[in-house]
Amino acid sequence: MSGFWLAMMSAMIWGLSAFIEKWGLKNADPLGGVFARTVGIVTGCLIFSLVVPQAPQRFFAMDGRSKLALMLGGCLASVVAQLFFYRALKFGDIGRVSAIGGSWPVFAFVLSVLFYHEPLTTQKVLGLVLVMAGAAFLK
Repeated sequence: MSGFWLAMMSAMIWGLSAFIEKWGLKNADPLGGVFARTVGIVTGCLIFSLVVPQAPQRFFAMDGRSKLALMLGGCLASVVAQLFFYRALKFGDIGRVSAIGGSWPVFAFVLSVLFYHEPLTTQKVLGLVLVMAGAAFLK
């Protein structure tokens, strides 16, 4: 399966997740919701490690810098950003909140150009402009 279709699958699953989480937040506080989501992540990781026993081995085989960077990314995405997202989702429209929250590629793109020196192409700039325009329309 190509990178495009794998990304589309992740987008569909993330969209389904936001739909389910909006329903779960109806009678829940966003902070409690993040904790519940994190329990779900831990449970999923435990099940995943039973089904794919190489996963924990590959984690322990990683160098310290890789572990630290990936754990920091996980903490930022799954706890800090998720808390902001849940607060927005609790009080906002799911379509608007998901689209604006889903504009994170804009920030990743800018950082990748600045720090990883990834090429700046016309196609990428056009995509960036479209994402920013979409977020602006939803404001």
